[in-house]
Amino acid sequence: MHRQFNNLMMPEDSGSGGSDETETFELLNEEDIKEPDEILEIGKTDKSIGKDIESIDEDEDEEVKEDEDDELKEIEEELKGPSEEDLELTTPVRRKEILAKYPKLFKDFPYLEKAYYREQQFTELLPTIQDAKTAVEKARVMDTFEQNIMSGDISNVLAAAKSESQEAFLKIADNYLPALKKVDQQAYYHVLGNVVKDTIITMVKEARNLGEQGAPLQAAANILNQFVFGSQNFSPPQQLSPKSNPAEKNREDEYKRQEQSRVMGQFENVKDELQTKADNVLKSTIDQHIDPRGSMTDYVKKNATKDAKETLENLMSKDTRFRGLLDKLWEKAFEKNFDKESTDRIKSAYLSKAKTLLPSVIKKARNDALRGLARRNDDDIVEKEEPTPKKSPVGNGKSTTPSSGKIKSPKDIPRGMSTLDVLMKD
Repeated sequence: MHRQFNNLMMPEDSGSGGSDETETFELLNEEDIKEPDEILEIGKTDKSIGKDIESIDEDEDEEVKEDEDDELKEIEEELKGPSEEDLELTTPVRRKEILAKYPKLFKDFPYLEKAYYREQQFTELLPTIQDAKTAVEKARVMDTFEQNIMSGDISNVLAAAKSESQEAFLKIADNYLPALKKVDQQAYYHVLGNVVKDTIITMVKEARNLGEQGAPLQAAANILNQFVFGSQNFSPPQQLSPKSNPAEKNREDEYKRQEQSRVMGQFENVKDELQTKADNVLKSTIDQHIDPRGSMTDYVKKNATKDAKETLENLMSKDTRFRGLLDKLWEKAFEKNFDKESTDRIKSAYLSKAKTLLPSVIKKARNDALRGLARRNDDDIVEKEEPTPKKSPVGNGKSTTPSSGKIKSPKDIPRGMSTLDVLMKD
């Protein structure tokens, strides 16, 4: 079961969350937060689970097996989710019409009522699945741009604009300085000043390369410097942002690495602890329900429990929506420094999901185990059947033992009969 929690990594994109996400989390049953030695209540045992496989004939046995396979296939199809074609926008049904036909639907399944209203709000913003995918992709791109801009590097932004539209890129180049002046004049003049300083440096270098002929060019550089900066003294180009101390920057980077290492270590510890607790609860639950009639040997029960856990892992790993929900819960846990409330909600969500799958998983594992046990018992019975009595190797083939078939004294032993034949006869 450890693979389930190992798939949960540090969140990259926390997303907007919002009230809808909170409503989803509220649907999780807090009663499932239990100590490892407790057992999940998964409802009454299915009738087919209670049947002894030994008492089912071959036709019915095959029918039960097909039903189990179909049930697990149906669960796997549900976990995959519907296709985009199945989710095409259709005219919604009014809540009143639903309750008129199914009065207790929302009472029996409160999640459906929340999903009904949540779907309305989502549809107003994103009518189709393709619209949602496009919005997510744009948000991802914008997050990348934001990171680049906040780090002071806009080269990726400009490169993306140029590759997408050359005309747009040229407009950005034309409007860059006017836009900068409009936003911050000091920054605007700073950029122009550095451009002029680079020009002056280039003029002086060229003048020196020309030797005596470059004297007028150097004089022009001095005049340009005095005209723009109002001084005969030249200062090289400067950065507008404060200079970072390399030693201080190294200390900051080391602190960040240590902090990240601490958080990841804490995450690993919490993850392992939650996994151990969840595994104990699920194992106890499976052990409690896998063999209610005591029909299995310890070995068979152990392997049936193992098969049930592996099947449960496989089904839960295929549920992408559930994994997304767990990711959001882990993000909350990171934000709250893995406090008890946030980690308990992760465990609750995990056990709640397992609770919905366990009845079908346990039924299949139990019946598979009992089928194998029944076949082995049949083989043992065949092996234990006594062989047919052997005839005397002497005479005309007829038995020479007394009519009673019992050998009461040595004189009753026929001539030529071996000790093995005598023991077999008894």
